[in-house]
Amino acid sequence: MVILIDDVLNSGRTLAYGLGVFLDVPLKRMRTAVLIDRSHHQFPVFSDYYGLKLSTILKEHVEVVLEEYDKKEDAAYLS
Repeated sequence: MVILIDDVLNSGRTLAYGLGVFLDVPLKRMRTAVLIDRSHHQFPVFSDYYGLKLSTILKEHVEVVLEEYDKKEDAAYLS
């Protein structure tokens, strides 16, 4: 099984390109996981697993900050 992961699912373009890599690979199962699902999909890509589903307007911007080595906390900002 392959799980394709993205930070923010907005239009679905990034996941669609990522899924394209596996078109010629014989997989039994593929799932998608995102941290934030904004539900503004322009491509037929949907998340199987999500951390948070936000109903936002198109002009709003979601930024996910993941700090691997600093002592700062991970965060998602809506602006």
